[in-house]
Amino acid sequence: MKSTDLLRVALWLGVLNTANANRKVFGLPTTWVFHLTLNSFILFLPEILRGVAHFFPLDARAKHKRDLVSTTHATLQDAIVENPNYALYVAPVALAYMVSHPKFNIYKGKWAKLRLFGFGLDALPHALTAFAFTQLMMDTLAAFRRNTPRDASWRAIAERADEHAGNLAGAFLIGASALYEAGEYAINQEELRETGGDESKINLVWSARDTLFDLLANTIGWLAAVGLRSRKHLASLENE
Repeated sequence: MKSTDLLRVALWLGVLNTANANRKVFGLPTTWVFHLTLNSFILFLPEILRGVAHFFPLDARAKHKRDLVSTTHATLQDAIVENPNYALYVAPVALAYMVSHPKFNIYKGKWAKLRLFGFGLDALPHALTAFAFTQLMMDTLAAFRRNTPRDASWRAIAERADEHAGNLAGAFLIGASALYEAGEYAINQEELRETGGDESKINLVWSARDTLFDLLANTIGWLAAVGLRSRKHLASLENE
């Protein structure tokens, strides 16, 4: 087992511990079940993809047929299964949930009241998650181009996608952020209904103001990732 595999297992155990603690304190399944399921899927996605590749012998298929299916399989192998940075890319998602532990919750209580220019402590996990997500998306688009045959009908699309990877990653981030914030709002409303509107008894706190600053933090993370990738690209060109 690789050190990065051990890191993913350690992160999952941290998520599991946090979910169990929130279950005991709040007794509401909406938040902890959602985050435990989401993090389990993300953290063990490499194993899931290996299982799919084994069940539908995709490795053997790729040796005999170079089509969109085999290209997608090779892309996911490079970007997720064999990517040494994958554990680091998904770590912020797990850590963002782990800091909702009842003993050190940065999303509600005294820690949530700390602000700097409107940003709370939760801006850190949001920005880091957006940074890592953007890096992963750009790695994926680069892998898609790298694994696309030169005579493939979608070769031009793969090249343009890689050339505009930063913008496309931003578009994916907008979509992911919209789904996540909508999910948090729905969970918040459900927990308020279950507790008769008592915010002290709910696990997940939501407000339009916090959502705005969450999205601003995501934007900062995206800009940092795109800027870093551009800087590395320019440095590689200068060394050629």
